[in-house]
Amino acid sequence: MITTLKIKQGLRNLIFGKSAIDFEDQLSLLTSISISFILILSTVFNSVAGLKNSLVILSAAGALLYFGLYLWGRIAGLGRIFYWIIGLVSLFYADLVWYVNYGSKGPIMPLFVVLYAYLILVFSRKQFVVISVLLYLNLLLLFVVELVFSEEIGDYPDARTRIMDNYMGIVFCLLVIYSFLAAIKKNYIREFERAKMSDQLKSAFLANMSHEIRTPLNSIVGFSSLITEPDFTDDDKRMFREQIASNSNYLLNLIEDIIDVSKLESNQLAVKVQDVDVVPLIRQISQAFQLSVNPGKNVVVVNRLGTSKMVVRVDPVRLGQILRNLLSNAVKFTEEGEIEVGCIKENGFFVFFVKDSGIGIHTEHHQVIFDRFFKIENNTNLYPGTGIGLFLSKQLVEMFGGRIWVESEVGKGANFYFTIPE
Repeated sequence: MITTLKIKQGLRNLIFGKSAIDFEDQLSLLTSISISFILILSTVFNSVAGLKNSLVILSAAGALLYFGLYLWGRIAGLGRIFYWIIGLVSLFYADLVWYVNYGSKGPIMPLFVVLYAYLILVFSRKQFVVISVLLYLNLLLLFVVELVFSEEIGDYPDARTRIMDNYMGIVFCLLVIYSFLAAIKKNYIREFERAKMSDQLKSAFLANMSHEIRTPLNSIVGFSSLITEPDFTDDDKRMFREQIASNSNYLLNLIEDIIDVSKLESNQLAVKVQDVDVVPLIRQISQAFQLSVNPGKNVVVVNRLGTSKMVVRVDPVRLGQILRNLLSNAVKFTEEGEIEVGCIKENGFFVFFVKDSGIGIHTEHHQVIFDRFFKIENNTNLYPGTGIGLFLSKQLVEMFGGRIWVESEVGKGANFYFTIPE
């Protein structure tokens, strides 16, 4: 089962790459490579069927053209401009094949339906009118050309060749439509599963949030009432104040994370980017976490900085928030050993890291731990948390133009990395 999943993932990465995440991107790449393959088959058929050389050359050239478009999108990147290029190139190529392949007598007319379906799938509703007008005007022009210059367009040498060509054209169009439907179905299933999981995670989050908020509130209320009692010593009251302060800070950070997630989802979270020397910031955060480690844990928090100064263009508050989220998890899941935090410069990026020697993370969870409200269940220990810290960290890192990932195995600790460009 694992081998099969790895093969499928390998094939997916081979075809789409890691940058083609959106449905439209994947559909564009799949369409390009599918049409290229179909045009190769069409070239063979046109040659065997004895159709004119110009049609054989045109189908072979089209196979190279669409394979080139696939490589362009695969390597150079995707986006709205790439969709327009594929659409316009396809329209021009369809017109050319229509002219060479005997106009409406040939198999090209269904191709315009396929092209229209592709354009509807990848473009938003705002461009729908423009696309429709463009395509209908093109069909009107072809209609007029065929009426006026029907002799120039010509006809098949015999009825048998025409019948074979038309039926093969329908088969090729159906293959492209099948690739569309397969991509749509796969995307629908993926989005349905994601929505179902998101709903389950939200329910779990609300249930967990009730506990996470109630616990520090109970401590604050309880110790606040005890601190006024005359029967306790000064040392006891000092401990009560420390517990009140600790739980208040935890509750404040929790509420701030919830507010930040809400702002992220409504595109209202602002960052103030500036030049920041991250060396003193990392040292300050690592020292603060070392002081906050539970005395019952044999854990040391150290910073690994190879230089005395490292200036990064970033929002210092948000950078500190990311590091604190990662360090908080590291301290939470590590009972003994060393936790390292630091930054190095590598290949045009500042690479920040937080490494621990804790319980580790299973390979299948390496991606989903950055989803909203996701928490790894552990049957032996009950770890506090809301499941929004890593999600928030990922969103903030991506706002700075970087990426975040984890390298970990169960029982061997976890190494979290994130990059920020120079």
